[in-house]
Amino acid sequence: MDARERRWLYLLIAVFVVVNAVTLSPLVPWQQWLLWSKPTPARTFAIEVEDYQFKLPPEGMVVKVGEYVEFSATSHDVTYGFGVFRKDGSLVFQMQVLPGMTNRITWKFDQAGLYDVRSTEYSGPRHSEMVVPDAIQVIP
Repeated sequence: MDARERRWLYLLIAVFVVVNAVTLSPLVPWQQWLLWSKPTPARTFAIEVEDYQFKLPPEGMVVKVGEYVEFSATSHDVTYGFGVFRKDGSLVFQMQVLPGMTNRITWKFDQAGLYDVRSTEYSGPRHSEMVVPDAIQVIP
């Protein structure tokens, strides 16, 4: 490796280090909480997915604004997506739901309202039917 190639290599390594240091910094305004923190969820909602249907908790999913909750999802046949959407159609968060595994995500809602659940992973011909309107109610 000649001197010019070494300089480019060192420059790329420096850029990599700086970008990672900035994006993981707690001083960055878009980072709500640290990636390595482990907030304790106030409650856990168990979700099962099978045959193109979400089986949500029968008592519903009611969450308080600012409260950490955990969504624990399991698929019994193929890979699905679990996406939570605002009423305007914008995505709040999503995770893949892999068959035979318990897939978890902890979330804190910052706005009251009703949220829809949709599959965000193409899983077959009935994928477009996988919508549950008003599945999550977030209260003040």
